[in-house]
Amino acid sequence: MIAYKVMNYDPNTEKVIAGANNRVSMKLHKGMTMTMPTPGIFMSNNKQYVLDYYSGLVDVEVLITFEIDPNNIVSGNTTDREPEFTVLNAKVIGFKIINGKE
Repeated sequence: MIAYKVMNYDPNTEKVIAGANNRVSMKLHKGMTMTMPTPGIFMSNNKQYVLDYYSGLVDVEVLITFEIDPNNIVSGNTTDREPEFTVLNAKVIGFKIINGKE
């Protein structure tokens, strides 16, 4: 299953930044397995939903495309009107730097 997430991105270090007070920082590369502390990685299987509701918060962001096993979803729903869910880890299969707030 394909899923998406928008994260803050520092193009100088090539790291994504997440969590309260930017407590999670990791270099992003295709093929990596991303893991986040509990409750996990918050994402959606609807790309446009992610872009509409979770982008534009900072100057530089990255849209990450993941491959996930639906059996690894720990909370949320893929079929709800708001298809949001969390997984403990996911494989990065692609990413694109996008402009955040203007």
